Amino acid sequence: MTATIGFILAIALLVYMIIRGIDMITATVVTAAVILVTSGLNIWEGFLTTYSGGIGEFVASWFLILGLGGVFGQLVLEAGLATRIAKTLTQKLGAKMVGAVILICCFFITLLGINGYIMVFVMYPIADNLLYQNKMDRRVLPFLILGGGACGNGFAYSLDVCNVLPGNYLNTSLGSAPVLSFIFTAVAAACYFLYFNYAQKQSRKQYTPEQLLAMYSDESGIASDESLPGFALSILPFAVVLGAVVATSGWGTSISILFSLLIGILLITATQFKRVKNIKNSIKTGSSSGLNSMLTVGAVMGLSRVLGASPVFQQLQEAVLNLNMPMYLKAFFGTTVLTGLTGSAISGETIFMESFARAFIEMGIQPEAFHRIVTEAALVLNKLPNSSVAILTMSICGCRFKDSYKHILLGTTLPCFAAGLLVAVLATLGLTF
Repeated sequence: MTATIGFILAIALLVYMIIRGIDMITATVVTAAVILVTSGLNIWEGFLTTYSGGIGEFVASWFLILGLGGVFGQLVLEAGLATRIAKTLTQKLGAKMVGAVILICCFFITLLGINGYIMVFVMYPIADNLLYQNKMDRRVLPFLILGGGACGNGFAYSLDVCNVLPGNYLNTSLGSAPVLSFIFTAVAAACYFLYFNYAQKQSRKQYTPEQLLAMYSDESGIASDESLPGFALSILPFAVVLGAVVATSGWGTSISILFSLLIGILLITATQFKRVKNIKNSIKTGSSSGLNSMLTVGAVMGLSRVLGASPVFQQLQEAVLNLNMPMYLKAFFGTTVLTGLTGSAISGETIFMESFARAFIEMGIQPEAFHRIVTEAALVLNKLPNSSVAILTMSICGCRFKDSYKHILLGTTLPCFAAGLLVAVLATLGLTF
């Protein structure tokens, strides 16, 4: 009984700390302490072996990948590659497609493994300026950035942690179940675009163009056309990295990602060296950003190990496995619930895979489809109010919670649920590729 109360208290405390803005490392340490004490587990062994062991394994696997991902993102930012792509697409497609342009840019940046924290800094000034130029409501900015990122998080061959992580447990490739991946992304992206246009239409009914422009703190400066690289050179590094991932997928996930990111970094350095003012500083800033996010995610991995050691969680495992529904739906709902509780796609995904991967494989589930469904399910409830990424994105965009969160909730959570459930049902019906 004490263990059960402690487990519920620990999860509630974790959610509260995240909402209050407490950093993830501190939040996971406090949560782990509550679980260890109330479960009657050895607290020193729990921290020094279980918690630290989870962090250590993650750091060992992701140190170079996240470091290089941070450098790649920093170079993309400083060279103005995303800015050029966004401006060119907007000019070609027109103002009505501004939402789609921002979604597409966020999608490709996330697809190439640039973590969400870096992606926000890359895309925010670009997206803000595009909306300003077209007299649009800027309160949808966090929704647009998070929505575009979600499309890239779970897409086949994505270098994002969400897509890479299941392969560590299932020995599957980044391109697992590409058809299911395409269906999920197509449904979600269409919903995002439709919701963006709906939200803008509603805003135009309530506000004049002058009132919409007054929402901007200033005319956020963006680089002039003359200072930006050409469109072809801007898109080249993205295409090359993605092509390299597909071409080297047989080398093993980690080697393929490292090789592809390194090629991308060298290509940007060679073609944009005049625009990257200080390559040494770019490497330092980018790698520091990537490694800081690594420690945050590592702390979540450590907590997942402690959760797995709790007798209450072991009972929860049995309850999930005994649910009277098809395996793919079990995987979808199980991952979705854990993601919602922890406020993080990576933590929910990790806890689910740590706890259930072996059991599901033994039950005969198709590994590639399992990989894809867990990845997509992790994107459903990872933007609840306890989500550090959602809170950070609103903060960076300068948007108030009460103004922007409704767009995040309606614009990303519901479409991801519909798309993820559709994919799980299709897999249940036999579409597992």
